[in-house]
Amino acid sequence: MPKTKISEYSTTAGDNTDIQSIDIAEGCAPSGINDAIRTLMSHLKNFQSGTSADTYNANVAAITTANIVTANVTGTSTVAVVQMADNNLIRPKLMDYAIKGSALGNTGTAATINFESANFFSATSTAATTWAFTNPVASGDFGGFVLELTNGGAYTQAWPAAVDWPAGTAPTLTASGKDILVFVTRDAGTTYHGMAASRDSK
Repeated sequence: MPKTKISEYSTTAGDNTDIQSIDIAEGCAPSGINDAIRTLMSHLKNFQSGTSADTYNANVAAITTANIVTANVTGTSTVAVVQMADNNLIRPKLMDYAIKGSALGNTGTAATINFESANFFSATSTAATTWAFTNPVASGDFGGFVLELTNGGAYTQAWPAAVDWPAGTAPTLTASGKDILVFVTRDAGTTYHGMAASRDSK
């Protein structure tokens, strides 16, 4: 079968004896090599521009070790998730972006904020609650989350011991209403700085 796109190339070098019906087998005409190189450059450009209708199923070199979590990536497909694996994304220009949210629902007696699941959380306090924060960013990096807590003042909120508050005192929360709380860390969760961004938000 003529090799008309990159996915049809073989990983065994000796099996690549043609490119788009141009003979490049051992002993081929010298003109075939010139034509083959030009054709290969065309294949590469079509692949790079997404017009070859070809597939890509490996790591994305442009973002180091990140994996694209989708079956195939073509010029017309939609990428669902880009897993950066804690690598750098340099000089992006973001438009129409959102921060991943997670609705925790009723807190009960214990609630967990997991950095790896979202950076915005909503919850309704239904009992005296002990909070836990898990999977913070690495030490030296800055990370945080926002918590929209409903009826937080109706029950005791036991925050992690690592949380520091302004003047060392946790804010008085609204018994019937919403408070917006912000928590940030730069030392892998050894210390969180907590603050009430909006109390009794209406």
